[in-house]
Amino acid sequence: MNSDSKNGMNELSADRVAFLVAGYIRQTLSEKEHDELDGWITASDDNQQLFEELTDPATIRKGLHVMEKVDEDAARERIKSKISFTDKEIPRGKKRWMSYSAAASIIIAAGLIIFFMVNRKSNTGKRNIVKEEIIKPGRNQATLTLADGKTINLFESKKGLIDSTQGNEVLKTTDGQINYIGTGASNSFHILTTPAGGQYSVLLPDSTRVWLNSSSSLKYPVSFSANERLVELTGEAYFEVKQAPSSSPKGGGQRKTPFIVKVGTMKVEVLGTHFNINAYSDEPTINTTLLEGKVIVSSQESGVGSQELKPGEQAKLMENGEWEIENAVDVEEVIAWKNGVFIFKDSEIGNVMRQIGRWYNAEIVYEGKVDHHFNATIDRKESVEKLLHFLEETNEVHFKVEGKRIIVRP
Repeated sequence: MNSDSKNGMNELSADRVAFLVAGYIRQTLSEKEHDELDGWITASDDNQQLFEELTDPATIRKGLHVMEKVDEDAARERIKSKISFTDKEIPRGKKRWMSYSAAASIIIAAGLIIFFMVNRKSNTGKRNIVKEEIIKPGRNQATLTLADGKTINLFESKKGLIDSTQGNEVLKTTDGQINYIGTGASNSFHILTTPAGGQYSVLLPDSTRVWLNSSSSLKYPVSFSANERLVELTGEAYFEVKQAPSSSPKGGGQRKTPFIVKVGTMKVEVLGTHFNINAYSDEPTINTTLLEGKVIVSSQESGVGSQELKPGEQAKLMENGEWEIENAVDVEEVIAWKNGVFIFKDSEIGNVMRQIGRWYNAEIVYEGKVDHHFNATIDRKESVEKLLHFLEETNEVHFKVEGKRIIVRP
């Protein structure tokens, strides 16, 4: 834990942090308490990482397992004596400091904070012996480029108003996303960019929600026109498109405003639907996968014309400009990244390592050929060492980590 994190922990005691984190989990914080928690989160990278760990469901389950091994009554009394939950007198007959169901999240949060503080102190004491981890899992981080060219580091910026342009406001929320609010007309564009080892979510001006994967960017207008909603993507993103109200074009009649995603020469047109686009330059194809609704995909380079997809189908745009439609795709595997996990189902080593390299911001080097196909489900918060160990258990592949490089060997 660095000095900034220590100062942040001193300014807010572990007990206070436990109370605020528990209130966040239970959604009972006041606006002032939200600001207090946000201030602590943004005080240092370690605080941000600790908050993400404490609110991660997998971590909570782990904390519960640890706490099952201690004296529950004694632990509850210790935490009860440290945290003040109410100044009101409790009526006779209801003399409990709080019901177990209501207090559980607070006990968990407090216990987890103590658990992580002990672990971090222990790790600090071993730094002379154990090499500091260089390759780390990704996190919520991105930059927002405004119309005037100014860039904002969204990981470091505090919650609240980020920018205001012609009646349109950009807000950063506590849970790590940006929202656009307002109805003002504007010809300005913003660009959301995630680095390797980063991801971010944005609620666009039309209430369409987009999750952006690592090493990706999304360019979009601050306000959409009545005739078209056009965004430009590089990398990978998951879209939940909000169906726009009908417009009245010249000549009369009603027309739904289409939502269009442009990826190089490819175009995906929708009205209201959920879909994923994987368009990384190092992937062999550009894949558009439909989860619900309807999309039409087309490409200027394709001689086949447009293709309409049904839920569960995936359109692959090949390097020669031709389309390949795959039916009954495993959509859970396709959007696993958005749900915080790696899912590999009969995946060849190149596909596996490209995902790992982007999320952990690591260089992948091959020394020999690995023919094995892998099946695994792994949390994206796991350390790279643990993830690679899972893959090595097949005895079909071995790894060596040198700085930011992962060497792959048969």
